[in-house]
Amino acid sequence: MVIDRSRRSCLLCGATFTGRTFLCRACADQYRHQTVPLTVRKQFYEALDEAYPARSNTHGDWNVPVALLRELERLPPDSRILEIGAGGGFLAAALQERGFQRLVLTDLTATSLAALRARVPAALFAAADAARLPFRAGVFDAVISSDLIEHLPRPDVERHLHEVARVLAPGGSYFLKTPNRLVAEPFYRLRGLYDWHFWHPSMFSPGELRFALARHGLDMRLVAQPHLTGAQLAKLPGPRFLRTPAAHLPVGLLPAVARPHLEVVATRRTARGLP
Repeated sequence: MVIDRSRRSCLLCGATFTGRTFLCRACADQYRHQTVPLTVRKQFYEALDEAYPARSNTHGDWNVPVALLRELERLPPDSRILEIGAGGGFLAAALQERGFQRLVLTDLTATSLAALRARVPAALFAAADAARLPFRAGVFDAVISSDLIEHLPRPDVERHLHEVARVLAPGGSYFLKTPNRLVAEPFYRLRGLYDWHFWHPSMFSPGELRFALARHGLDMRLVAQPHLTGAQLAKLPGPRFLRTPAAHLPVGLLPAVARPHLEVVATRRTARGLP
């Protein structure tokens, strides 16, 4: 999500400032070299949903993981599917429309859980930290997260991947979408988003993500996004009329290191060290 430069309030302390960031300088600097506590992250994302509903992923379908949806459509319709950080439920609703009914959805914030219950009432819900999943081992055929892991502190990413591998059945897959660090980090710096370390502390390059998943017995396969998402189009600088032709750029033809985000399918090995 990106917001045009304006006069706004810091989402943590309420101080007023002019810019396009979510935090004032003081709050951004406070967490520059320390892990953001879970309670502070929860406060931030609930405040973001309330302050910017027109651009929030909880209230708008801005980041459709098109390539992952195509991969998910290949699963048997009775697959047991867990979506972590399910946000506003747009992906879950799309899965329901495709015949998937055994859906379990989790999120951390009250704003997202309320949106989930309204949009996908037939699913099962749980308020859960992505790094501490309240489920038995091996109970899901597929786990999904779309634009989640970049929001987790780096130690929590490792716990999260451990938990995903634990709850996946052998041979099950983790369907994952996340920004490409090699593209996103320079963009954030060029746009002067001095608080990006707060809301995206754990971005990965394709190679870094592959190694992170492999440490937890998950073998990664990249799938290519066909076009820019609505959120990516909104971030483009310059006149708005340029976004129409940009929407048709075949970004899926770019090498993985140059794509704006990464969509991957990571399959749990059926035995240690074996595919």
